[in-house]
Amino acid sequence: MNWNKETAELKVHFSPYFKGLWYITDGKKILAAENETDLVWSASIIKLPIYLYYYEKAMQGEIDLATEVNVPVKNRVTGSGILHLLTSRETWTLEELLQLMIAVSDNEATNQLIQYAGLKALQNWIATKEWSEEIKLRRYLMDYASGVTNEVSARGAVNILQDILALGKQQAEWKDRIEKPLLKQQFRNGLPGALDERELPILEMMNKTGEDNGIRHDVALFRYHDQELFVGALTHEVKEEAKAYEWMQELGKRAYETVKAADAEKDRKEA
Repeated sequence: MNWNKETAELKVHFSPYFKGLWYITDGKKILAAENETDLVWSASIIKLPIYLYYYEKAMQGEIDLATEVNVPVKNRVTGSGILHLLTSRETWTLEELLQLMIAVSDNEATNQLIQYAGLKALQNWIATKEWSEEIKLRRYLMDYASGVTNEVSARGAVNILQDILALGKQQAEWKDRIEKPLLKQQFRNGLPGALDERELPILEMMNKTGEDNGIRHDVALFRYHDQELFVGALTHEVKEEAKAYEWMQELGKRAYETVKAADAEKDRKEA
């Protein structure tokens, strides 16, 4: 598939409805990219580096994910997630908060994880990464009064997701724990939105979305057997939300076609 041609054609069709940024790679080469280093408001994509931080520290023996954290019922932030609804329970483990942060994009879980690690500590850790200039964690979730925003680029989002999944591949006993919330992601209306996992059991899709006023983002891995493709699709100045999702779904369909074709080609060569 000629990804540059495909993304250019999609841009012509969808550009009246939003401004898009994308970065697509098979992990070996860049297949297509546009404005991939531009920083935009991250929304919930900012949860990915927090997720990576905790699992990296846990695998290094510096954090015990079974540690229990008290989450007071009072003043839990709303928006996406369920903790603000589950008021009968105040104690959660760090790993439960991590799962909630990714699978249901829970804002309160995210803020508890930022508080436990320390905002400054997270910022210092991010500064050590190669993608540090393409992700900016500046505040807690829903803290609009702070006057600052969290930002991410399309390439930065992909790079972080790549690091998360590479971490799981280092030790088999961690792989399922790390991948589970991404595989069980409840927000599938973006890049995976046109693909029915029940009808495509070989295809694995791991994604994280980000949504707020005027922005719709998604970053995902498409895995078919051992063929992988990463897609970062960010939008801003969105005029029609449905068109932003339609664009992402078109990218997702092409991602599936790419990994499936690569798998078939591998089988042909090995036959």
